[in-house]
Amino acid sequence: MQLLRNLGLAARFVSGYLIQLTADVKSLDGPSGTEVDFTDLHAWCEVYLPGAGWIGLDATSGLFAGEGHIPLACSPDPSSAAPITGLVEPCECEFSHEMSVERIWEAPRVTKPYTDEQWLAIQALGRQIDVDLLEADVRLTMGGEPTFVAIDDPDGPEWNTAALGTNKRRLAGELFQRLRQHYAPQGLLHFGQGKWYPGEQLPRWSLNCHWRRDGVPVWRNNALIADEHEDYAADALLAGRFLASVAERLKLPARFVFPAYEDNFYYLWREGSLPLNVSAEDSRLEDALERERLRKVFSQGLDKVIGQVLPLARTAKGDQWQSGRWYLRDNHCRLVPGDSPLGYRLPLASQPWVTAAEYPFIHATDPNQDFPELGGGSAGSD
Repeated sequence: MQLLRNLGLAARFVSGYLIQLTADVKSLDGPSGTEVDFTDLHAWCEVYLPGAGWIGLDATSGLFAGEGHIPLACSPDPSSAAPITGLVEPCECEFSHEMSVERIWEAPRVTKPYTDEQWLAIQALGRQIDVDLLEADVRLTMGGEPTFVAIDDPDGPEWNTAALGTNKRRLAGELFQRLRQHYAPQGLLHFGQGKWYPGEQLPRWSLNCHWRRDGVPVWRNNALIADEHEDYAADALLAGRFLASVAERLKLPARFVFPAYEDNFYYLWREGSLPLNVSAEDSRLEDALERERLRKVFSQGLDKVIGQVLPLARTAKGDQWQSGRWYLRDNHCRLVPGDSPLGYRLPLASQPWVTAAEYPFIHATDPNQDFPELGGGSAGSD
């Protein structure tokens, strides 16, 4: 109380009961609390916050007072909360008391695990519902999305407000691989961009796995899928060799492969707009993403080749691939500023202008029509 009053806040002493209940789930990273339900006399303090009222602070636990704190008396000083004060002569009298907690009725709680019998009943009900839906030809689609939170850091910003953090992307990838191994070990993986929430610089990651319901493998050789946790020392030179091999495999001229660069004009302008006493490598910008972006670009050099590009499109008949030259103003492919993968930052708006009638729009194919089998076996077979 004295600390709060010295800060200019009204504070008072509170005496009452503290009821503590056994936790439904044992803690993984700390004490789980009491093993039995119990209550005891307890004391704490309350501070008056304008607009919020009296807020209880329990110095014993270092937490706010909750529903288990039952106040009986509030007073400016602890001594004035005593129910009886005065003197007493020596006397022969024994006092005893007993306090206990009994749960009259318990509503189902999400934190209380199901018993084995309850879980078996839930599984039996689920199987019966599946049978009923199948017999009635009711086809379901997922209207929402499950949300996962790390059990060892549920209050971290990345699990509440931040788009990404230290562990979210890594844990998502590990969970994705376990689900893939269970549902579609020979499915096709695609890691791309998903939802773009207002106020965020980049869309969220979207990890996708595609497989066939008839069990026919879509991808056979998992050794051809890179492990995202491994550093393969890939660079622009290796990317150029790879795309040249792709062009040869598709019977296309390798001259259509061209390098891509960061937009040096933009970053020179960005460097020129920084304060005089900072550098691009240590810009002191408040935006952490922009700060890291500038540091990375200037550390690697503005004239460095970032990657290689091979334009591809299907022919009109759809049985072959075609490519062609890109016509850019200075014959250099300068990427849109950012830190997304190269494919998301291609300067498509810098291509020669054409009318809407001449623009090569890509029209999505109706997924409900019948498609012929893919030739040459499934992908990733060699």
